[in-house]
Amino acid sequence: MTRQNELRLMVKIATLYHNEGMKQTEIASTLNLSQSFVSRALNRSVKEGIVKISVVQPPNVFSELERGIEQRYGLQQAIIVDVPEDEEGGAVRQAIGAAAAHYLETRLRPHELVGVSSWSSTIKAMVSELHPLTVQAAGVIQLLGGVGVNGNAQATMLTQGLADMLSCKAWLLPAQSLEGSVDSRDLLEADSDVRQVLEKFNDVTLALVGIGDMEPSQLLRYSGNYYDKSMLDRLAARGAVGDICLHYYDAAGQPVLQTSEDPAVGIKLEQLKHCPHVVALAGGRQKAAAIQGALQGGYLNVLITDYPTARLLIAG
Repeated sequence: MTRQNELRLMVKIATLYHNEGMKQTEIASTLNLSQSFVSRALNRSVKEGIVKISVVQPPNVFSELERGIEQRYGLQQAIIVDVPEDEEGGAVRQAIGAAAAHYLETRLRPHELVGVSSWSSTIKAMVSELHPLTVQAAGVIQLLGGVGVNGNAQATMLTQGLADMLSCKAWLLPAQSLEGSVDSRDLLEADSDVRQVLEKFNDVTLALVGIGDMEPSQLLRYSGNYYDKSMLDRLAARGAVGDICLHYYDAAGQPVLQTSEDPAVGIKLEQLKHCPHVVALAGGRQKAAAIQGALQGGYLNVLITDYPTARLLIAG
């Protein structure tokens, strides 16, 4: 077959497929060709520029920015939600939560052990947006103790609510997130009920976490279960920019407290590094430094954030 005849046939096949909507089997039957020949011709028509395929990006979808963040920070996936430049607080959390719910609904695999940072208001928004899934997880496990007087009850409701949506068992962590001292933390972690949950952290295959900055949320500030001024001053002096599950790190993502001085009860940063799939839900421009530190530390596989914050991450 001469080059001109090859081109003529490729154009014919491409026209029938793309312009007239015929299926490959119909084209093969009409032109007395094998279906494999038709398939190869369609592939060649793209490679040789006979057919040009373009992706039209809607104005509120940011695929180029997502790809830039993925490449810069070595992420598996970045998901950026559209919010106005001046939007803060609840609207940002709700948008990120809705995107995270869609991600979980499409990503969850059978028999996955899902860990959840149970005091995050953004994760709470995600759970409120979820629909019951047909895919059954192996379980949902609470990765951080409760916060404040009613913290355990709130953490229980969030963890159990997510487990109900995933049709699986909930593993609850019967502890406050911060103990008064490292000795108190050690005593608590030695308790058989607490230890049973802590020992399962290394089995988590999908972790859903929030990211905190150095300005504590209202929930933390008034919880009665947060650091005093002396500890906050120590964290600041060591360059802390943010936390995951109340374990603080600096701009390079390195922990600022040794295990021997960290009273937080929850999954440790090093354990997150070994978790196969860590998804962070975090937004708001005030959290840009904290999110960037988490990215530099290599704790995340997926980041779900908002557009104004994403622009700071790519520029910083």
